[in-house]
Amino acid sequence: MQLICKIFLVQYCKHFSANGISFLRYSLCCLMLVCLSACGGTDQVDSTGDNPVSGSVLWRASENPAFPVSTAAAEGFNESMLEQGYNAARATSGLYAVLVLRRGRLVGEAYFSGRKSTDLLHLRSVTKTVISHLIGAAISQGKIQSLQQPISELLPQRYRALLNGKAPVTVADLLSMRSGFAWDESTLAGFEQWVMAADPTRYVLEQEQTRQPGTEFSYNSANFHLLSVILSEKTGMATRDYARQVLFMPLGISNFRWEKLKDGYDNGGAGLELTARDLAKLGLLWQQQGRWGSQQVLDQAYVMTSASVQQPRSRTFAGLSIGGYGYGWWLFKQNNQPAGQLAWGYGGQFVFTIPEQELTLLLMANNQTTEVAPQENAVMQLATQWFLPAVQ
Repeated sequence: MQLICKIFLVQYCKHFSANGISFLRYSLCCLMLVCLSACGGTDQVDSTGDNPVSGSVLWRASENPAFPVSTAAAEGFNESMLEQGYNAARATSGLYAVLVLRRGRLVGEAYFSGRKSTDLLHLRSVTKTVISHLIGAAISQGKIQSLQQPISELLPQRYRALLNGKAPVTVADLLSMRSGFAWDESTLAGFEQWVMAADPTRYVLEQEQTRQPGTEFSYNSANFHLLSVILSEKTGMATRDYARQVLFMPLGISNFRWEKLKDGYDNGGAGLELTARDLAKLGLLWQQQGRWGSQQVLDQAYVMTSASVQQPRSRTFAGLSIGGYGYGWWLFKQNNQPAGQLAWGYGGQFVFTIPEQELTLLLMANNQTTEVAPQENAVMQLATQWFLPAVQ
């Protein structure tokens, strides 16, 4: 009905203009058209742009080139909980996007704070999960021998002497945050001191080893940057180009950015930007254990290994029970049982995959907030209070 009214008014205004009707009446007609266009209505079903600040959130998936679409009821969701979750999402400061997929179909999609489906958004540490699976691809191609290969055999020659006198660090040690290097990334300042260094690779390798590698968890973004350096060295191409070849192209991902650090290597710790839909493609790929349609894009054995606990890390965050860390994944529980994987980026970039439920959930937020802890807590609460429990 709203669309019919708009067509009628457009034609009526044209009639006024063509027949010399008074400027006042013509202006009033145009004003009515503008007001009607600004109102919500059932004719508006596109959820790919920024949502208005009032009225119902437009979240039900519409036809798009990335995914087949379905309804909440058809995919076994409590639709009322999804509705409430999306309405709560709009009120969550700093939130940019929420996408819900089940059984490979897009059910819910909404954007906030001026963002839309075509925008490139910062993944921050979700980049680490991408790097992990690129390492898996390099192993399956024989470019890296195994997870247990020492990095002293893999790094560019100019860096290898920096490991002399240190205990051997393996690829697996980097992936599981157990390299043993002295490190404090508990504040943004700690991260920036490394990432702004003249040579970030040299910076981390020059750090003292205060723990035996493979024994103790210590969150270290530079570990994953070393993996990016290794990928470049062993594949003969920049990490971004290797990612394009073995991961992005098979999924139809062409639009992305990847930060390059001062050492000339793509930032393996936090440098990738993707659209929300393209990140959801990666989430679905991981949820399906490396399969995309009829193609096995990633080695299934590696995907499963990466999603298993390598280091127990028991904590509860905003209602999510975390049980450990894998290779670039946080692993969480539901009802005291292992449930799924979480890729977690600074500021509230969250990708949940639960293979048993065939569920992929994506939330993305402002990565430049000065209130990172409360923002991450609020975004995570959306997941734990509304979206994850909506699965029936």
